[in-house]
Amino acid sequence: MTANSRLPIATLILIVANLVAAFVLLWQPDLIDQFGFNPARPSFESVFASLFLHANLFHLFGNMLFLAAVGAAVELATGTLRFAVVYFVSGLAGVGLHFLLATRNPFEPHPLVGASGCIAGCAAYYGIRYYSLRVPIAPKLGVPVAAVIGAWLLLQVIGAFKTIGDPNASTAFWGHLGGFVAGLAMSFIFRTPDLGHLRLSHEVLRQMNERSPAAAVAAALRHLKVHPDDPVALQHLIDAHRIMNDVDGEAGALVRIVDLLPDDHIAAPISRLGELGQIHRLSPLKRVRLAEKVGQHDLSIVDGPNSEPQRPDAMLTLAALERKTSPEEAAAALGQLEREYPLHPAVELARARGWLDPKS
Repeated sequence: MTANSRLPIATLILIVANLVAAFVLLWQPDLIDQFGFNPARPSFESVFASLFLHANLFHLFGNMLFLAAVGAAVELATGTLRFAVVYFVSGLAGVGLHFLLATRNPFEPHPLVGASGCIAGCAAYYGIRYYSLRVPIAPKLGVPVAAVIGAWLLLQVIGAFKTIGDPNASTAFWGHLGGFVAGLAMSFIFRTPDLGHLRLSHEVLRQMNERSPAAAVAAALRHLKVHPDDPVALQHLIDAHRIMNDVDGEAGALVRIVDLLPDDHIAAPISRLGELGQIHRLSPLKRVRLAEKVGQHDLSIVDGPNSEPQRPDAMLTLAALERKTSPEEAAAALGQLEREYPLHPAVELARARGWLDPKS
């Protein structure tokens, strides 16, 4: 899945696979006994097949609802491959813990079925790092990840009480616990990469831009406290300040983004600083270096008060850049340098290089 993709392909495939398995069980319900995981008679096939089988519609609906929410969130945050690893490792961990701790009694235990361990692992993996972010549950409606996880846990409790009277049913919840613990462990092993957090935060910024410029500014500033060098967030901040006619805020963000953009993208923010009359926020020497990159050499680059300590060096650098291509501009820069800073070391250096006439 690419960084720009918003379609959780693996999550959709898993949901379809679980639904297909549910329809197959309508015609052949005995498949649960054959492919559900039985601690008394474990098999390699049942370990994996049990993750796609469900005991009833309530079981299926609950798991698919939260797979659509939490599974998609994990996949969009971390990528398809890592999501698949988290999903299946959590499911297998749940099966393993169920096998170790399932109650041994004279009765034949019910087979373990369902994707609950997988989903518990995804919830733990995602929730430990992104608990406050919102996930969509309907058009224009989202809820915090913590609320989704809490609702899922509540459904597990309801499911447990629904099976009161069955001495073996409650042991399946060890599978949920095993998946949850595995998800927590992988959250720290994989360290839930910053790329996922950036993708989600960028989506939040986009939504705040649609709400209002003030909301966009607040969201961008919060994001930049965590990711101060993110040009995407800075561009959101620039656009929001521009809409609000906040020259000071826009100029401050433009200065920051100039240092982060590649050379072929810096012309636009430099030009915008000039339009705002805020080019002086960049030091004269830095202006010359940036102008060299974008090919815009003229004396206005070093305009500013004479008290700027870097201005003489910037004028000398500008002259050096212009001597071969624009000797008139170079001579003008050197003449201005000599008039305004006659005793500055930059003037002495220009004389030593033969760019100015020696002192009489």
